Amino acid sequence: MSSRTMGGEMALLEKWKVEASERLRRAWIRGAVAGLDEVDEETARKVLKRCGEACARSWLDSYGYDPVSYSLDSWIKLVNELDPGVRNVKRENDTVLYELKHGRCVCPLVSENVVDLTPKLCSACTTNFYGYIFEKAAKRPVSAELVESLATGSDKCVFRIRLQ
Repeated sequence: MSSRTMGGEMALLEKWKVEASERLRRAWIRGAVAGLDEVDEETARKVLKRCGEACARSWLDSYGYDPVSYSLDSWIKLVNELDPGVRNVKRENDTVLYELKHGRCVCPLVSENVVDLTPKLCSACTTNFYGYIFEKAAKRPVSAELVESLATGSDKCVFRIRLQ
């Protein structure tokens, strides 16, 4: 066997390993998220707390924003200006209502078909996403809850963030 053929076989073997690893990663994530349907809401939120926070940090990094450097009201103003007509964020006293009208799920794991869109995914992961961001902007603890989402049959996603 020539070294050229052996090199080609090694490259093919390496490609298969990379592809198998990617399939495993996707299957593992899909299995973990599907397993959330077997646990109660509080447990699912705890399981996905760090995932939602990591996603929030990634989103913030992609825009180059640090919510800590804003007041809550100036953060809300900025978010409303990001995609005019897509986000509608309103504050009334200690409650923020965050409405997102993309018409499609913006979770990269859903849009890349890694996981299915489910109400539990929205209520467990996305609430942690918004909780992380608004806690930084408010500079105090918050709680976030899912009001409605594409996964529940709505045409938009709505989250309620309560300042504590």
